[in-house]
Amino acid sequence: GAGADDGIAADYHPHGAHSGNVAQNENMGVTSLSWSASRFEPAALVIGFSSGRVAIHRYDDARRSWVEAVRLPGHERGVLDVAWAPNVGRSYHWIASCGKDGLLMVHRVRRGRGGGGEQQQSNGLTYEGSDVLDRTQMWRCQWNVTGTVLASSGDGGVVKLWKADFQGRWKCVSEIVGDGHAAASSEAILAAHGRRQ
Repeated sequence: GAGADDGIAADYHPHGAHSGNVAQNENMGVTSLSWSASRFEPAALVIGFSSGRVAIHRYDDARRSWVEAVRLPGHERGVLDVAWAPNVGRSYHWIASCGKDGLLMVHRVRRGRGGGGEQQQSNGLTYEGSDVLDRTQMWRCQWNVTGTVLASSGDGGVVKLWKADFQGRWKCVSEIVGDGHAAASSEAILAAHGRRQ
C-alpha cells in the first residue's frame, strides 16, 4: 500500500492485486501508513491522515474490500508518522503516532474478543487506551525488530528511545544526540532531570 496527496491509500489484497480505495478525500491525503506484521490475523494497516485522523483498516474477505476496524485518538493538526510494533507473543498491539500537534503517542489495541470494558471493538480488535510519551515536536517514530523499543526523532537533533516497564509505564531510556557522538542512558537522563529510578 502507499499513501498519496490525493487522499487515496492504494488498496492491497493479501492474495493478489485488488483495485479500489482504502480512504479517499481526507483533506490533503494520507500522510503515513504502517503494516501489521502479524501472520496470524487478517491483513491490516494503520493509516495517518493530514486531517489528524489515525485509523486501523483490515481487509474483509467476505466484502472483498478494506474496512475501517478501529479509529484511534488522532492529532489536532495532522499526522506525521505512524508505526505498528512487531508483535512477539503479546495479546495486544502497540501502534505509535506522532503529529503536528507535537505529541508522540502509543496506542494499545487488544487482539481477539474481550470482556466488558472495551472502548471500541471491531473485527476482533479492541482499542484500550493511549499514552502520550512526548510533547516536543517529533517527526518520525519506528519500532525495533521485537516491538519493545520505540525510537522517535524530531527538530531537536535527538533520537529518543522509549520502553515500557512491567507496569506499562513508558519512559525514555536513552537519547542519541544528532552528531552521533553523545548518547545518554536512562540513569543520565533521570539525573539530568533531578530524578532517580
